[in-house]
Amino acid sequence: WDKGFQKVEVECDNALLVELLLFDGGASSSLVELWLLHQALRRKWEIRILHIPRTLNGVADHMTKCADTGSSLIRLFRSPPASIMNLLG
Repeated sequence: WDKGFQKVEVECDNALLVELLLFDGGASSSLVELWLLHQALRRKWEIRILHIPRTLNGVADHMTKCADTGSSLIRLFRSPPASIMNLLG
């Protein structure tokens, strides 16, 4: 949101989380992270949340590991890391 994005597509391999987010389950959650996600979804932007099976999520999983710096900041990739090329075939 702070970066100016107005249209976002989220793919998640956690079916329960997707269901909670789509059906307003985070609104009254005692889990801070889930509540924060719910608050972000309420902003004026177009967001699409999809469940994707873990077996099809290898590239995203690898990029998450590449971005893990121990910081809570979001890392934005302008281009895919070279290390994912073998995952793409």
